Amino acid sequence: MIIRKYFSGISTIGVLAMTTEDITLLPIFLDKNDVKEVSEVLKTKCLQVNIGGSSLLGSLSVGNKYSLLLPKIIDDEELNIIKNFLKENDLDLNIKIIKSKNTALGNLILTNDNGALISPELKEFKRDIEDALNVEVEVGTIADLPTVGSNAVVTNKGCLTHPLVEDEELEFLKNLFKVEYIGKGTANKGTTSVGACIIANSKGAIVGGDTTGPELLIIEDALGLI
Repeated sequence: MIIRKYFSGISTIGVLAMTTEDITLLPIFLDKNDVKEVSEVLKTKCLQVNIGGSSLLGSLSVGNKYSLLLPKIIDDEELNIIKNFLKENDLDLNIKIIKSKNTALGNLILTNDNGALISPELKEFKRDIEDALNVEVEVGTIADLPTVGSNAVVTNKGCLTHPLVEDEELEFLKNLFKVEYIGKGTANKGTTSVGACIIANSKGAIVGGDTTGPELLIIEDALGLI
């Protein structure tokens, strides 16, 4: 399933939310009906929480079935909320705090359950990230941009990238993430930072409300949601 949606009028929903196959982190300000709809589309457990007092959960966090990576700015209360949520839902997910100066982990890491691409800005944390996510980790860019998490979306089925990615790079990403589908495109009427506009897993996707029909078809195809 794939739907278009605004989060309280905001179309860059990938900045505000993060999802894996099992959990979705959503901003506190989101209406309960919206939370229910997100859960139904992605088929995940949803938690509304802040990180470091911020609602930019998609920019600040990232994860896969093995681990949830969080920035050093998260406070104890927020961390306990997440830990209790995992325990209550019987989710065996490791939490790793990455003590990087750049706290925008969601913008700098692209991962699924098979592989991860991290920005050169995080290269000194490669071993920590690799151990936590339990996947092969490569250091690199997407379309020569270091914000790999902002410029692509990956699930266990497919990957959508920035439209200027070359075919050779597409093949590299397909092999790294071990996905069947891959493609390049935009969202929200031409936004190239597709990771800022989409939250997705192998079961469904939610795209920013400004996304056009033609863009939606490309996204659906690249993520294998047809």
